[in-house]
Amino acid sequence: MGSGHPLADEDRWPWLERLREQIKRSLAAEENAVLACSALKRKYRDCLRVNSDVKFVFLRGDDVLIAEQLRHRRGHFMNPALLRSQFADLEEPAPDEAAITIELGRTPEELVEEIKAKLDA
Repeated sequence: MGSGHPLADEDRWPWLERLREQIKRSLAAEENAVLACSALKRKYRDCLRVNSDVKFVFLRGDDVLIAEQLRHRRGHFMNPALLRSQFADLEEPAPDEAAITIELGRTPEELVEEIKAKLDA
């Protein structure tokens, strides 16, 4: 991704499996954890959803807003040229996935407060 080439599903599966194992370890240790990853497709989220304790937060924003945020990132591996391919792969969570949807465009602190409130609800 850093070189500007989008990943294929085959590229992502080993990484998703490592994340799945980390989720299992955190759950077994009864630890709260936050894992940040794109999980663009339902099949990726299904891989990570090891049980009902795993919650997904979908950060929704349009391509203009997210492109602006990418321009201000420093030291991040994702090449902003890949944004179009990310949106092409995106499968927004379906209602039966019970994901928490958060609209972007506010400060990180405001987003965190909304996420915490919805997780506690």
